[in-house]
Amino acid sequence: MNTSPSPLHPPRHDRLAANARTPQRGLPILGRVVLTVIWAIFHFIFSFLIQLAELFAPILLIIGVGWSLIPHLIALASANLGSLTEDPQTHDIVNHISHTLPNQLVIAGHLFTPHSLIMDGLLLMALAAASSTATAWLARRL
Repeated sequence: MNTSPSPLHPPRHDRLAANARTPQRGLPILGRVVLTVIWAIFHFIFSFLIQLAELFAPILLIIGVGWSLIPHLIALASANLGSLTEDPQTHDIVNHISHTLPNQLVIAGHLFTPHSLIMDGLLLMALAAASSTATAWLARRL
């Protein structure tokens, strides 16, 4: 068995000495602790944003798409209703329902429309993707 050191494999004690870090002062250890704490805080924030975005993005998308489709479906139903029934009360009910659906809502000073809900859902999906990317990048940097 050849125990002589080769250029590709230095002796074991040299590798251990090269890997050992002996801080001359407490500052490098303190710096690593501070970086770890900062990373943990940002990881928590980004993970929390991911959870919120993954919860609310589908809800906003479904509500926005449903809200924008309902008036079209009612108009389609009322157009086909004329050939199915001649009852004036049925026509009045369909007309009343189609006119009671609002095009926009103002809740606590915020304007909500079907388009704005869809855009908010898509923006939340983009926020989740950006937070996931930032979390992965921070994990690699530390």
